[in-house]
Order: sequence, then C-alpha cells, then structure tokens
Amino acid sequence: MPVSFRLKRFTNVAILKRIDFPLLLEFLESDRKFRPFLEGRGMAWEREKSRFDYSELARILMSPDVGTPDELLDALYFVDNLSNPDCYDRILQECQEAGVDLGGKDLSPEDLAIRAWLADRNILERIHAEQYRAKPQRFESYFADRSDRPDLTYPTDIVLAALEADLNEWFHFKQKGRGAKVFVFPREDGVWFLVRHGQRIKREGTVEADESSGSVFYRPEKFDVLIYYPGNGELAINTETKGERGAYCRRFGKHLFGHIKFFRFDDPISKYTLVPLIALGRDALACGDVQGLRQVLLQELHLAHNSDQDDIEVRKASEDVFRALANQKRTLQNEEASIRLVKAKFHVIFADDKERTVSIEPPNIASFDRASDNAIIHEWMSLRGFISTPSPEGKRHVKHRTVLAVH
Repeated sequence: MPVSFRLKRFTNVAILKRIDFPLLLEFLESDRKFRPFLEGRGMAWEREKSRFDYSELARILMSPDVGTPDELLDALYFVDNLSNPDCYDRILQECQEAGVDLGGKDLSPEDLAIRAWLADRNILERIHAEQYRAKPQRFESYFADRSDRPDLTYPTDIVLAALEADLNEWFHFKQKGRGAKVFVFPREDGVWFLVRHGQRIKREGTVEADESSGSVFYRPEKFDVLIYYPGNGELAINTETKGERGAYCRRFGKHLFGHIKFFRFDDPISKYTLVPLIALGRDALACGDVQGLRQVLLQELHLAHNSDQDDIEVRKASEDVFRALANQKRTLQNEEASIRLVKAKFHVIFADDKERTVSIEPPNIASFDRASDNAIIHEWMSLRGFISTPSPEGKRHVKHRTVLAVH
C-alpha cells in the first residue's frame, strides 16, 4: 500500500461519471477479487449506467481497510495519481511506443490512465517512478574497483528479474517486504535506476465509518535513485541507510557487471574536495565557461577548527559568505592552517533564471534541489576542481557521451 492512500478522483462522483462506463466496469472487473470486495462492502452490482450507484462506489473507495485487496489499492493509486492533463502526453507516448491499442477515439485523462493500466500496468508504474527524478536528492558516490570496466549493456528482463529477486531477499530480511522493482532510464548524463520497494510495516489508528476506533496496517512505498556514470565507473546512490547503499553496490555490481565487489563500498574513493574555496577564493565560483549557468554564490560554509572540542563554525549569508567574511576582515587563505572545510552550500542561478541550491560534503556526498540538474552542476564542479577523482583515462568527471551499450 502506498505511503498515504488519498484518492483525488475516484472519490469524486462527478469525475467517476466522466469515465467511459463500459471501461469503468472493465476496470472494476479486471481482477477476480475486486467485484466480490465491493459487493461485500454493500455495493449492488449494476450493468446499466442509469442504475449504477456512483456514490456508493466513491464511499467505499474513500475508506479502504485491511480487507481491501492489495491489487485494487495498487490499481487505484497509480490510475488516480496519473489521471491528469500533465501526464496525458507522457502516457500517450508510452502507449504508442508499446503498441497499445487505445480504441481510436478521444479519451479523457481518466480513460487514458485506465486503458493504459489494463493494457500494461508497467506503463503507469514507469511514469510514476520517473517523477521521482525531479525531487531533492542526496547522493553518495562509489567507484568501480578497476580501470578495465566492461560496458554496461541494457539489462534484459532476465537480468532485471534476477536483480529484483536478490533485492527482495535483502529487503525481506530487513523486514521491508518483497515487491522491489527496478526501472531503467538511459539519459545523456548517465544511466538512471529507480528502485521502488517497501518500508517496514506501520500501524495507525483510524476512525471507522460507524465512529468506532479501528486500525490500519500498511507498508509505505519508497523510491531510491541510483545513477551510473560509465565514463568513470561511478555509482551515485540516493537512499536512507548505509545498509541499503551497501546492498545496492553489491547487487548492482553482481548482476550488471558480474562481480559483487565491482564497486568499492567498504573502502570508498573520495570524490569531492572543498580546497578550491581556499586556493582560489571567490574565483572558485566562476561559471562563465559553463553553458546554462549564470551565477554561483557561496551561501553557507561549515568550518572545522583544529581543537579537541569538535569545534564546527557554520557561516551563513543571505547571498555571499565571501563578502560576509571580508566584512570581518577574514579570508580562508589566512586561516588555512587552522581550519578544515567540511560542507559548502552554493546558490546556483541558471541561464533561464531558475535558482537551485547544491551542497558538497567531502569525501563523497552531494545534495541537489533537483537531481535532474546534476549534469550541468557536475560540469561546473569539475572545471573548478571540486571533483577530485580522475577517471582511469586521466580526465575528471564530466558529462558522459556513452550511456548504454545495447548488445
């Protein structure tokens, strides 16, 4: 069951009535469990639109309980969330590429989402997963343990199934259930993998329709993001725990490259450094040679002072930490011997006036407001020397040409 099961469309009678009636019936009868469940909750089954009780259907769907079939919850969750004009073109494109017959007539967003689900649920699952690429992400990077890396070939269904089965064993052992699914998105900047999996069971108190107290058990849904950069053998991972990062390094290495220790997890290679802020000062923020960037400002800096008190000084500024330090007649160069820079946050202004924040925490952590911005940000960081790990060819981390080799 998803993190929070709140339907927007299937609990609105007016929207339910907009759905093509034969299609709605087909959807509600697409699984042998759906109709018995609805009838068991008191709904009379009618095949004439004029006699169909939309209000009763909305009432039942508004209050799912532990007896609601998981398959119905999944179907409603994905169809409800993607039945909107913003997703229409994306679903239409995926259906056309998959050869799905949409019936040759105009479809409402709800009709299109239902038809896509009935034809191939993977279409909606994939589009839903891809939306997580735009969310804020904190990535930790791990590099391949060899310079003679094989090309990454597009994973076959058999390879993905084996990877998902291996992940399921690990998540099940960690009390997070099964049902892990891996989505692959080749992009210009690298190969994106989104892993959907469950979290530990939660129990929440509820107020039932008869005003009595009840409870609901559910397993929240979680998406993790992994990006593989073939140019330097880097796997950047966004997830919550060290255990999950280790599981991904080992299992992605095993199933995609044939070696469980392909990525150096236990002895990671450092990627980031903040030394340019000391060596170059404000010049480290120059971005005129990066197409698409207008300005970069240092907005926050964490300085560790040499002492026995774990003394961390945090300098924040509304715009420019360098200017704030100058106002106090301080420079990082003058304090170099007594400080160590442990974290920096940058305010980035793009050429199209979009503004983002990016943080670096050596040795291998970077955080982005939008993970999809990381290609251009990495280009800037590489040019300014914030990325310290060279590729085996002697080049720093840059935008990669090769994404996937397809054999």
